[in-house]
Amino acid sequence: MTETNVHAGHREKMREKYARAGADAFLPHELLELLLFYAVPYRDTNPTAHRLIERFGSLSGVLEAKKDELCEVPGIGEHAADLIAAVKEAADAAQSERLPDRRENRDTLIRRARAELRDAESDRTVAYFLDNAYSLLGSETVYVGYLGAAGFRDKLIVRPALKRRASFIVLASCHTSRSSRADENEIAAADHFRESLKLSGLTLLEHFLFSGEYVASLSDYFPEEERTARKKDAFFACAGREDEK
Repeated sequence: MTETNVHAGHREKMREKYARAGADAFLPHELLELLLFYAVPYRDTNPTAHRLIERFGSLSGVLEAKKDELCEVPGIGEHAADLIAAVKEAADAAQSERLPDRRENRDTLIRRARAELRDAESDRTVAYFLDNAYSLLGSETVYVGYLGAAGFRDKLIVRPALKRRASFIVLASCHTSRSSRADENEIAAADHFRESLKLSGLTLLEHFLFSGEYVASLSDYFPEEERTARKKDAFFACAGREDEK
């Protein structure tokens, strides 16, 4: 015996309304109800849509919810939760296509740091804070003076990084009146910052050292396993790992 969808008439009216007037004619729960038609074929989705709004506070709250949280709402199974997640991801992807690419890589950060440090009158270190997609969240001068004397001032970097909810850090230090080569104290300071950031759940991707137009990478002194892993990272998928010419 063929199962009859008793809500077919209501659903057809909702679809006609959408085709005629678009999303502006719908309340948030009605948009959810319409969406759930495609995951819940034989049930009234109106009560479920109301429960979703009540649980998560808004339509955007529903779309931002995790799958396991969605499945806790009566009437929402895995298929419905997957559909809601897919709609959110598709909308995010479409939005990102309309936005300028803000992702940084090793080359773009070298250019950015060189321009910022070129006219520095004294040694200083600038931190660049990146999110999970390598988009720049901001930058800040975290230390003024000889890097080798920075000691254990971890909070100068950790605090602004956590405040910006950064995932990755790139440091850029400059020499203004000394040899362009890093000395043992500067290498030790860079390694200490790497360890400190790791303990705070942050990753130091690179630590550049500029002297005029010359740039070296203090991260070349990091442990071998980290240097090997970095070469496979998207941040380094640019014009090589050699020092800038």
